[in-house]
Amino acid sequence: MKKSTWLRLFAVLLAFAMVASACGGGDDTEDAGTEAEEETATDAEESEADAEPEEEGGEQADADDALGNVEVDETASCAASVELEVGEYNPGPPLNVGSSVALGTGLNPHNDQAPASFLFYTWVYEGLVRQDVDGSVVPWLAKCWETNETGDQVTFFLHEGVTFHDGEAFNADAVKANIDFIKAGEPPQVLPPVKGQMGIVNEVVVVDDSTVQFNLNAPGEALLLSGLIRNSGFMVSPAVLGDAGANPVGTAPYAVDSVNADNTEFNLVAYDGYWQPQLVGAESVTITSINDAQARVDGINAGQLDIAVINAPQKGDVPAFSTNTTVRIGFVVTDWTGEKIPQLANRDVRCAMGQALNRVGIQESFANPAETANNQFAVGPGDYAYIDDLDVPEFDIEAAKAAFEATGEEGFTFQNGHLPQGFWPVVSSAYGGALAELGITMENEALDPPSGGEMFARLAAAQYPVQIIAYNEPNALMSLIARTGEATFNPSGVSPEGVVELVEAAKTKSFADGEADVAAAWKIMLEECIFIIQQTLPTYMGHGADITGVQHIQGVPISFWPHGVRKDA
Repeated sequence: MKKSTWLRLFAVLLAFAMVASACGGGDDTEDAGTEAEEETATDAEESEADAEPEEEGGEQADADDALGNVEVDETASCAASVELEVGEYNPGPPLNVGSSVALGTGLNPHNDQAPASFLFYTWVYEGLVRQDVDGSVVPWLAKCWETNETGDQVTFFLHEGVTFHDGEAFNADAVKANIDFIKAGEPPQVLPPVKGQMGIVNEVVVVDDSTVQFNLNAPGEALLLSGLIRNSGFMVSPAVLGDAGANPVGTAPYAVDSVNADNTEFNLVAYDGYWQPQLVGAESVTITSINDAQARVDGINAGQLDIAVINAPQKGDVPAFSTNTTVRIGFVVTDWTGEKIPQLANRDVRCAMGQALNRVGIQESFANPAETANNQFAVGPGDYAYIDDLDVPEFDIEAAKAAFEATGEEGFTFQNGHLPQGFWPVVSSAYGGALAELGITMENEALDPPSGGEMFARLAAAQYPVQIIAYNEPNALMSLIARTGEATFNPSGVSPEGVVELVEAAKTKSFADGEADVAAAWKIMLEECIFIIQQTLPTYMGHGADITGVQHIQGVPISFWPHGVRKDA
């Protein structure tokens, strides 16, 4: 077997949900990604192969095929080098957490598709892998994983001694039970997008108690890991599968004590059987949904809240905060083939429009650092699929006017739809003013209903030739899969030459091996001026000065891993 390195550095962007007010003042608004966006779980993920295995070679051959000839001796696997740190169980004082969103459906991770809800789930549930603060995918309940030479078989080696809050053992049988439940599940217990996250999985095979093998219907380690870091990866006790909303039981540091009737207050207690006891940082935790942003800041400063979601302008109003990259915001030229507006088929027209976008100026108008302006998915040179030689012109309105005039094309008018709150209307208005300098009229309208679902639905329907949008898939590869070829969020159904081939190649590889393909595909889309990215959206967690261990997760809008977070006694 080929050994795949467990650390996959890539920019994870969760996705699928963002806090729209994070770059603006005022009260929080509905997460701009809770309906249609995770229907981008990708066409590739949603297809499942159910082919029967060939009957040849007798029963022993069938058994060998089922196990994939896995070497179960951990001394010959990646697990041999993994040592688990086990410290003292010593929880500190209780924690009070303020959330900007409510969890309306209860603590069933399989019937939710918004990563903003991770703020609730991660206290109770864990997965085989998880995304880290730097955006990498790292093992968690699994010690490590290995992928075979053909890329269609991924084997996870599990930590021993892990138990669910109900005392049941977490083992390979529990993993299989969870994935089988998700693949067979239907609403309301399992939402289709969550089911689609495991679409690459053909079957799960229990090799032994601590070894579980995922047989894929095509080479696709990257697709599998992209699913496992999301809702489908949260492991629920097999005893409550199908009833997790009413009886939430996971393996994380905290067990559920009580939940109020409308799911706006969750009371958790420390789990004394946690497999990494030193990471249980509090005797108890109360998570409360508080819609008013200023009320959350006031709660921190009054000592009523220890940790809370805050807006960007409020970061100086709290004793301490944690922040990280979440979604990217920009424009997409949906009509780049010129079906509605012939001028948009001209690359030079599109690129002149891109050059008119004052990325830094718009960010500074929000009192955001200049570095939050961005022109590609990767944020910095150390990020996954960063493009060193990207040839996208910097803002220069005079050069943009000259470039558009040189095309010989006439000016035109189009509509753009934006969410009505936060930065969305400001960015759209600023861009519209710049395009007017070129002789192009952008008529902006607020979305009704003002939701992420509406925004993505209109993108899928190609309602606007050019639209401001969130690039909020969990990583750079998944964003390409959702927005190229015949994917839902590429309404033209076609992509520039070479893009689809590069994406298909990356899908068959590990994240590490496919990085060059992903970067090359992004380079084409950006230099063709079809994707015009404008900014990186950070979100913030404020907390008291006596709180330690809060590390905001890259790619998850308003969440942090609660492991090890504690209040000084």
